[in-house]
Amino acid sequence: MQFTEEHESLRRTVARFVDSEINPYVDAWEAAEQFPSHELFKKMGELGLLGVKYDPAYGGLGLDFSYSMVMAEELGLIHCGGVPMAIGVHTDMCTPALNRFGSDEVKRTFLAPSIAGDVVGCLGVSEPGGGSDVAAVATTARKDGDDYVITGTKMWITNGMMADWCCLLANTSEGPAHKNKSLICVPMDASGITRQKIHKIGMNSSDTAQLFFDDVRVPRRYLIGQEGTGFMMQMLQFQEERLYA
Repeated sequence: MQFTEEHESLRRTVARFVDSEINPYVDAWEAAEQFPSHELFKKMGELGLLGVKYDPAYGGLGLDFSYSMVMAEELGLIHCGGVPMAIGVHTDMCTPALNRFGSDEVKRTFLAPSIAGDVVGCLGVSEPGGGSDVAAVATTARKDGDDYVITGTKMWITNGMMADWCCLLANTSEGPAHKNKSLICVPMDASGITRQKIHKIGMNSSDTAQLFFDDVRVPRRYLIGQEGTGFMMQMLQFQEERLYA
């Protein structure tokens, strides 16, 4: 492919943002083991950088993935790995399935504020017993009336301490491991959620957490797409994540 002037304009915008809003503060953020994600994401949202490939109906720019690639390349100018990793989780790990399969209500509740930079998102797939093996996920979400009741633990969750919502993979039924899982948007202020910070030997500015879900109630309407298709949707999200990385 050939880059257009529109690609180069985006490249310049991201480079200027990195130079003025990120790199001068990287050393302090690394020492603090946290960067001000809400403040930084809001600034990025105002520039349209958090929804480059997403539907304009929810605040995105509606561009193709080549523009996301340009943005990812320019984020490589950041003088650490933790901040661009945290941005990528927000833009290309916890939101692709929501954009592609979510209902209008769920997208207006979680995707639109994510694109605007009003909230911070995280992805809840990895677990202590199975790592990122999607089929091995043990967290459950049982149906109780109009709610899911979620029980389980997620591990190594980037943005976990600061996140306002989580794109969570859980078992919503018995049956084959590839057909019993669903993706659910979980507000992180819900009762029953506990977070524990994980201290690392690198990528320090990006917060990493273990998340505990103890009978957490979430409206069943926060389901992304169809129940039982979570394995498929998560594998698609992994594709965008790997391309971004």
